[in-house]
Amino acid sequence: NAEALVDAAWVENNRNDPSMVVVGFMPLDEFERGHIPGSAQIDYPELEVTDTSDASIADWRDDVGRLLGNLGITPDSTVVAYDEGTLFAARLWWILRYLGHENVTVLNGGMPAWRELRIEAATGPADSPAATKSYAGDPQPDRLAQMQEVELSLDDDAVVILDARTPEEYVEGHIPGAVNLNFPLNALPEPPKFWKPADELMAMYEEVGVTPDLQVIPYCSTGVRSAVTAFTLHLIGYEDVALYTGSWLEWEADLDTPKAEGDQS
Repeated sequence: NAEALVDAAWVENNRNDPSMVVVGFMPLDEFERGHIPGSAQIDYPELEVTDTSDASIADWRDDVGRLLGNLGITPDSTVVAYDEGTLFAARLWWILRYLGHENVTVLNGGMPAWRELRIEAATGPADSPAATKSYAGDPQPDRLAQMQEVELSLDDDAVVILDARTPEEYVEGHIPGAVNLNFPLNALPEPPKFWKPADELMAMYEEVGVTPDLQVIPYCSTGVRSAVTAFTLHLIGYEDVALYTGSWLEWEADLDTPKAEGDQS
């Protein structure tokens, strides 16, 4: 699914398409220092959900739909998400995919890749997008894992739980049986942090037992870093990936969920 990743030249050549909505997924102060001209802005805390009960997910969908509508996103939009090199634009990609929006891509290398083109960046606040109604979408429940589903999968050999946090966080506490692969490993270490080649990524995941025949449930602390992992798995063709968006914040706070500590066995 390599088409989910676009390069800066493609964005520059297409950004005046009226159906395209380019979104900077970063804090407002970063955005105002320099962004792709004409892009909207939103940051991940505005889209966070760390309670995966049915009621909370329903409320969150309403909130997110309003926010996406405010960005000018409609079901017919081509959405390009980018970041400041954090890889976190994948979180917006995942949210739109969860809502059934297939026409969404991520800018490979983010704003650092854009700057490499030597195109002048815009500064200051975002242009006000054309107001649209709230984006309801068509939610795809198989792309989101709720806490109860994760619990039920702990002894299922057809499911692998994938911890996208640092090894230090993993050692301090993790979901039992989870394998650990720190999310920055999906990209090159030096800016622009382009995604690694598909064959290299596939080998990296298969080495830790994350194979395409399994259902993969990525998690982190709040569902942002693990969205990078979910996006990467989509890129290399994994079909059955359900992001546990409640992640460790929800899991650890629940008195009844099992927890493990220490290194990977």
